[in-house]
Amino acid sequence: MRMSRIVRAAAGGGLTLVMATSLAACSSSGGTVESSSTSTLPPLPPSIYAYVTLAGTGGNLGFGNHVVAVDVTPGSESVGSRFGVGTYPDAVALDGSMAYVANYTSNTVTPVDLATGKSLSPIPVGVGPAAIAISKRLDRAYVTDDGSASTLGDTVTPIDLKTRKTLPPIKVGAGPQGIAITPDGLTAYVANAGAIVAGQTGPVGDTVTPLHLATATAGKAITVGNGPTGIAVTPDGGTVFVTNLDSLSVTPINVASNQALAAIPVPGGPIAIVVARGYAWVVDTPSNSSPGNNIVPISVASDKTGRPIPVKKGVQGIAVTPGDTTAWVTCLNSDVIQSIDLTTKRAGATIPVPGGPFAIAIAARASGGGASPGASQPGKSDRKKKGPSTHT
Repeated sequence: MRMSRIVRAAAGGGLTLVMATSLAACSSSGGTVESSSTSTLPPLPPSIYAYVTLAGTGGNLGFGNHVVAVDVTPGSESVGSRFGVGTYPDAVALDGSMAYVANYTSNTVTPVDLATGKSLSPIPVGVGPAAIAISKRLDRAYVTDDGSASTLGDTVTPIDLKTRKTLPPIKVGAGPQGIAITPDGLTAYVANAGAIVAGQTGPVGDTVTPLHLATATAGKAITVGNGPTGIAVTPDGGTVFVTNLDSLSVTPINVASNQALAAIPVPGGPIAIVVARGYAWVVDTPSNSSPGNNIVPISVASDKTGRPIPVKKGVQGIAVTPGDTTAWVTCLNSDVIQSIDLTTKRAGATIPVPGGPFAIAIAARASGGGASPGASQPGKSDRKKKGPSTHT
């Protein structure tokens, strides 16, 4: 845990110092006049924490079962508490002082109370939960049910966050991976990757399904590239970007028309994406034509790619700090998370995170210990070959 630089006030309040000053003054009674003054110091800025899932490494890859809190506040970087969750935690989303962790092989979502540091009772969902996104407007989480090595999933499971009970699943395309929700909280976009998990049968997917969340109904599927996995929405809600793992490209979708625009080539296999500071930041993994392990910036205004930013090996997930100044990426094969300066477009410091850092979400945390309401949602990192014995 990060130590305070000075004594902090209670959450949401300032630190009040009452200073009594005795002034000996000549008066007709010869007495002493007591004077006091009160000043209020502003609270310290909140700390910034990354919540990183640990998937396991080496022969234990796919058997991890923890999430770790990492203080990424500049000057205070440190690895903090671990929280026990289900097996193969491959996605995490934040909602105020709560984290919700999707556990791929446990077929559950684990709520974690960040204020108390306690994991709560897991919530059963569909087979192979691969991604999770939250609609604050509807107070619900939405989990993609990708399936297992032998079974191809095709649903999204809603969770009522007030009761922590699941609602009827919504049918989408085969092998749903990433999911992103528009800023108004009413529409989700689901990347249907198809049979990309080892052992699954069927074609690789090439569509994105829009979901009308208020009515829990699916719209007409939108054709994109092959193997869509990661997905993100621009802050204005106007464009969705989807990473096409097998096509080595990123497809923008016009939200107003739900039409796919021209695909944008990237060097390697894109698996995750976030949008910040006018760019889509793409996690680019190795392919037959590229060594990968880059972050590729794509201008939202022009759809032009910038120079790839090299990062450590095994890059998987990406999330952005409040204020959109810095991104942090998880590097599974290197057992670190690494910073990206979004202004200079350069990779920065690493923080060792043993245990196979996989998915990531970031939030400011007030002195009371919980995540601030404006928690940043992560870019989804969902890969093929997810079974513990076959994931590479």
